[in-house]
Amino acid sequence: MKTNLYNYIKKSRFSPIASLLYQFILKIVVILGLWRYPSKRDPEQWFSNDFQNMILYRMYHSYKLAKPIKKPEKGSKLEEYFAEKRRQINQRLLPKGFQGKTGVTISAVGDLINNKSLENSMDTFYSKIAELIFNVDISIANLESTLTNSKVENTGLQVNANLEQFNILKGYKDKHYTIFCTANNHILDRGIEGFETTHDRLEAEGFFYVGTNRSPEDQKKGLIITSNGIKFGFVAATYSVNKNPFPNGKDYLVNLIPFHRCQEKVDVSLLEEQISYCLNKNCDFIIVSLHWGIEYEFFPWKNQVNIAHHLIEYGADAIISHHTHNVQPYEIYQTRRDPYRKAPIFYGLGNLSSMVSNPKPYFSLSLIANFDVVKGFVNGVPKTLVAHVNGTPVLQMEYICKKIKYIQIEKLSDLIKSTHSKKRNEYINKAVRCADLVLGKSWRN
Repeated sequence: MKTNLYNYIKKSRFSPIASLLYQFILKIVVILGLWRYPSKRDPEQWFSNDFQNMILYRMYHSYKLAKPIKKPEKGSKLEEYFAEKRRQINQRLLPKGFQGKTGVTISAVGDLINNKSLENSMDTFYSKIAELIFNVDISIANLESTLTNSKVENTGLQVNANLEQFNILKGYKDKHYTIFCTANNHILDRGIEGFETTHDRLEAEGFFYVGTNRSPEDQKKGLIITSNGIKFGFVAATYSVNKNPFPNGKDYLVNLIPFHRCQEKVDVSLLEEQISYCLNKNCDFIIVSLHWGIEYEFFPWKNQVNIAHHLIEYGADAIISHHTHNVQPYEIYQTRRDPYRKAPIFYGLGNLSSMVSNPKPYFSLSLIANFDVVKGFVNGVPKTLVAHVNGTPVLQMEYICKKIKYIQIEKLSDLIKSTHSKKRNEYINKAVRCADLVLGKSWRN
């Protein structure tokens, strides 16, 4: 922890006296355990003009970099809630008597972030987990690194990638992601240049994207894709664009919903409108992608759980989430609107790739979500339902070959079966403890 706090303070603009006071306050916080539970602060306070709120949020943020919050908010009972949900993960999902006619396999991963060793990792990055992601009908990823033709800067508040780096992130060998989620807090890091470079490249290479829009009319719609006879609708939104201004006032460019303002009621009418669009287009199955959650916290807020359940009851059939930079639980939610429908909700998939080559393990541990969607009939009534759900924990590993560093994503279950150095074992074991906290121990099987 000391190193993280020292580096943060060293880079700050505080006077020496203010920096010492800052360190002193953080030590008191640690000793008293004041932030063992989440502090309900709006992440936008990072950019606040209110000096006190800005300092308090940045202190809280730097604290979590070293000591991520492993408890849910007080009084939420979310620890017990997700423990019960874990016991239901392997239950039968399809109703008795369901007659399936056609099916689609889907994968989803969290944040794709540029990494300084990425360009050395063309042949290794996906090599050990490619089948989980790309041997499916539809694969989805959050493109956290906005593409740019300018000099790449990765500073935490700026997350970018050049086109050569994107060539590695986008897929493995001749297989690539189907859809990129582009609604995230870094999409306007480079203003209109980054936005247009990103979308021009995706369109030129035939990728679908969701969560950003070329026109005001597009913001009212969802993305619709038909695969193997099943019509899918996709919608997406982000909690923030890091206070970056919308170019020329074009606020339609990004689907933006401030999920984390600490009020009871969050206006999700934009997502409702897009879900309604997909329903009116007779989509069989609707997937919502949410860039939300509070960084370095292992549980979602209770309000997030309520919003996720509301979106499912409104018409969504699955939710995938990213942004927290660490894994969070997932559940199979039994809908009230349809007794036959069980909806997977992934609250935080983590970083598939982390900005730092060998970061703390909770920043490089992520989930690959896989689920199967089947179209058929129940008692003669047409239904498109989830048949199988799985979340596979994977870990970003760094290796050196001929003095060149490269990164590789590996299944955590494989890593614990292999022999490693003492230091690497400690790294893996810390990731294991995080996976156990969030997922229980069933993932080891």
